[in-house]
Amino acid sequence: MKLEVDQNLIDKIFSAQDENGLWKILPESDKYYPDYLHYVPNFKASLWTLILLADLEIDRNEPRVKKALEEVKSHFYDHNFGIYSLKEDHFPIPCLNGNIIYIDLYFNKTPDSRSLKSLEFFHKYQRFDDGTYEEPKNKFCSNTSCYGKHSCYWGIVKLLKGISFMPHEYRSKEVLELKDKCVNFILKHQVCYSSHDPEKIMVDKMDRLTFPNMYRSDFLEILWLLKRENIKSDQLNKAVSLLTSKRQKNGSWLLERKIYNMVVSIGETNLSNPYITKRADEVLNYYLSNNG
Repeated sequence: MKLEVDQNLIDKIFSAQDENGLWKILPESDKYYPDYLHYVPNFKASLWTLILLADLEIDRNEPRVKKALEEVKSHFYDHNFGIYSLKEDHFPIPCLNGNIIYIDLYFNKTPDSRSLKSLEFFHKYQRFDDGTYEEPKNKFCSNTSCYGKHSCYWGIVKLLKGISFMPHEYRSKEVLELKDKCVNFILKHQVCYSSHDPEKIMVDKMDRLTFPNMYRSDFLEILWLLKRENIKSDQLNKAVSLLTSKRQKNGSWLLERKIYNMVVSIGETNLSNPYITKRADEVLNYYLSNNG
């Protein structure tokens, strides 16, 4: 389904760029400067605005993103470990890396060598624990936000999001193995349900439809990523049924959870949303037609 991009919306986003092609630069006097440059303020800085533009599916050759994208990658890249980082804060952060790999691959025809190295790192160190440390702890498990007894689900989803935009000819054996581990962990949770209590939504509000998807996802984005990877499984049936149950009589889906503080608004809560509807249609067209 091709959705015509709202040019007025895109124009508003780019009108918020500064003279250097960036969004919401922190002053040197800010307490978050320089480590959180391009990350703070939440959802207005360059990282988040690039994710918004990619989720809106703007022209992938858009020249006005080039400066900001390179600035984001260069600022966050840690040459010592070969990943994107916020210095020592929550090191290493899979969701940050997945998001940057995503925008890198969305706006470039070939993956940056830095993004490839990042995936090599997470192939080696990413954990997939489900309520207990199922493998021996490694040196990064002191970061319990990302590597607690239950691995952060968002980190796993965002790594998959980055990989899903990588052309197949660039997917190494390690990338494929990491992708499979991400997919299997998601299937273990039937997309959005607790593996220990299958009737319970795993994370609060992940069953409420939202757009764009910053570091938290909703269950629709996860289904959409699985569709992109042609994943078919009975473990998806509950989430597909949940999505079907949310379809309105006019064939649209509502924005149920709004992301605030972006450079623009993409819709109001409890109103039909074209971006959510586009994704939902793609998912159901794929899964219902293929599953009969």
